[in-house]
Amino acid sequence: MNPLRHAIAAFVCAAALLLPAPPAAAAEAARPSFEAHSELFELVGRIRDGRLTLTLDDWASNEPISGARIEIDFAGHSRIAEAEADGTYTLDATPFAAPATYPLTITVIAGEQSDLLATDLVVGDSAAGATAAGIGGKEIGIAATLTLLAAVVAVRLRRRKGETA
Repeated sequence: MNPLRHAIAAFVCAAALLLPAPPAAAAEAARPSFEAHSELFELVGRIRDGRLTLTLDDWASNEPISGARIEIDFAGHSRIAEAEADGTYTLDATPFAAPATYPLTITVIAGEQSDLLATDLVVGDSAAGATAAGIGGKEIGIAATLTLLAAVVAVRLRRRKGETA
């Protein structure tokens, strides 16, 4: 590998290391979710495309449970999830559109078993989550500076190579 390629590779690596990965909190704000469990059930909920999708599993075996009745109570409202063909349950997520912490009380009835689960659904500000998840101006400036510096080094190395040849 010639010196020019070494210099370019070094600057590309430096730029990649300086650009941070999105923080986990920002990713969570972008995709609100919750997890609740008891000795009987594990319930995971995730808001996506305007729907709250629920996955219900047996806590001990981790086997999916279909045909259950899942009722979610929050802020004096009650909603019953609809069973889907793929074994999940869904309901309209419109009531959770505003950024807030929604305390949820969830009643699960599956065959002879029933349980009451409690959890919080935290919905962050989508504009703040999108900014936090993306690359900020400082990181773009660093990357641009490193790219410019790599170009300057590349030109100088080419000139030196031309002078010595």
